[in-house]
Amino acid sequence: MNQAAVIAEITDILEETCRAHNLPLALTWVSSNSLKNNKRTLKVVSSACCVNDLGMQGFLKACIGHHLEEGQGVAGKALKSTHHCSVSDVCLLGVADYPFVDDARISGLRAALAIKLMIKEGFYRSNVDYVVEFFLPANLEALEEKTLMDGISASLRKFCENSRTVIAPGYSVQPVHLFGSLNLNQTSLERNHEDSSEVSFSDWNNFQPVAVSGSSLRHSEQVCLF
Repeated sequence: MNQAAVIAEITDILEETCRAHNLPLALTWVSSNSLKNNKRTLKVVSSACCVNDLGMQGFLKACIGHHLEEGQGVAGKALKSTHHCSVSDVCLLGVADYPFVDDARISGLRAALAIKLMIKEGFYRSNVDYVVEFFLPANLEALEEKTLMDGISASLRKFCENSRTVIAPGYSVQPVHLFGSLNLNQTSLERNHEDSSEVSFSDWNNFQPVAVSGSSLRHSEQVCLF
């Protein structure tokens, strides 16, 4: 019953957040106690997703039919962190790191933001984690993307304040030099035009990238933290 209460409140929070920012899609992922390749896995809670664009139904179906391993995609990286994780274009990820990349490309999805929610103290002890993932409208400029992600995070925290069950962690954005030459103060996907084999995720608290490295974007297999 407690888990049902959490799912119900997360559903309401996602719907409010998507409505406030006109987002095409938001997913709720829940972790499994079983391990695969010594990693936790995430599966979509279909009843706790928000679809404002009917064109996203195919992508949602693909996500429901497949799990993510801990560290895969934006949601999988958020599962490993207590901070916000984002990427500006999921279509540039390799299949090994993001099994839904082809489905995302077909659906026209690009930027995504994922946040692991925390169970409020005193509600109940849970052995599972909940990760919410928001997809932004396509074709946003970098500044528009950052502003929208800031707004989504602020709205999520606000709506969670009225929740009996969950809270959203806060964050602070601090600029940091990436790859020794790039200086950013916003969450964004880094593209190294001289070496396009690197794609970075942003950790919103300490603003540290998670690089996916490999011989090509479509065949990257090694994940490392800087």
